[in-house]
Amino acid sequence: MTFTLSAIQMVSGSDPSKNLAQIKVLLATLSPTPGQLVLLPENALCLAAKDSYLALSENLGDGYYQTQLSALAKHYQCYLVCGSFPIRSAQTDKIFSTCLVFSPLGELISFYHKIHLFDAQVTDSTGSYKESDTFIPGQNVKLFNCDYASDSVKVGLTICYDLRFPGLFQTLRGQGADVLLVPAAFTHTTGQAHWLPLLQARAIENQCYIIAANQGGEHQGGRQTYGHSMIISPWGEVLKQLEYGEGCIQYPFEKSSLQKIRLTMPILAHNRFKP
Repeated sequence: MTFTLSAIQMVSGSDPSKNLAQIKVLLATLSPTPGQLVLLPENALCLAAKDSYLALSENLGDGYYQTQLSALAKHYQCYLVCGSFPIRSAQTDKIFSTCLVFSPLGELISFYHKIHLFDAQVTDSTGSYKESDTFIPGQNVKLFNCDYASDSVKVGLTICYDLRFPGLFQTLRGQGADVLLVPAAFTHTTGQAHWLPLLQARAIENQCYIIAANQGGEHQGGRQTYGHSMIISPWGEVLKQLEYGEGCIQYPFEKSSLQKIRLTMPILAHNRFKP
């Protein structure tokens, strides 16, 4: 039984119901096999402003849209990872940006609150991004197991801006990650400059597969995201890529290839700066 890695690229808007309908269309197009790992981008169900995120937010593990995602995972018997979804916090005016992991049985088996929040000035039509006005940073590193045949793969969770912080990825590798997920809504400007080299660096230095699912086009209000969702090998090779627009990519996980790279160049054992 082959374990398959896959990413779905979207151009999400502010209407969650329309975005959910599009996720269903894209999943039907991908037609994942049982046990397949499917990554949706950051803000898959809503890419908008603070009020929209607050209105959409649900308690962790409870709510209409989480139920819908659970049902899709169960229907396709796949590991469905929603890149980020607004999850309520103890504060009434701020929430978490949370990666949700649903098992082939439809169970919420893991979640990750985005640690690094994107507060930056970008030379695009939006100009100023300040996620900390809306979101609370997470505190915990998270991994989960994908079980297939008689084996298991450990998968590490990150979201978008986390990509610029190698310490998080090194910590995930130190905790056993073989695959690292990067759901994103990378801007076109920063993506054009840094998306590919950052992804390749994280794959090479940690000797892990990377699945990067980005938003990929022009959104309501003029915001532009870079797309170029891709699957990268532990050697840094781009195995599959989708430049712009909506669609799906997939590639088989090759454990023997990963093990060979780690055996011939045992970076983890050589590292003198342990995370």
